[in-house]
Amino acid sequence: MQHSGPIDQVKADILSIFKGISESEKSTREKYLAKRQLKARRTIEELQEQKRLREEVSDGWDLELH
Repeated sequence: MQHSGPIDQVKADILSIFKGISESEKSTREKYLAKRQLKARRTIEELQEQKRLREEVSDGWDLELH
């Protein structure tokens, strides 16, 4: 069975390729999720800042200057 050596090498190469693709997809997915989380966190922070500013304005912050 001299052919088992090259066949085993081809199988190993194919598995290596699939492993590389899988790792690449995982890395891409992780980067995408990290960007989504950062965007969500920034949106939440912006909404909290808007709420804080609205509360300050509604409390009459400008009246203290007069």
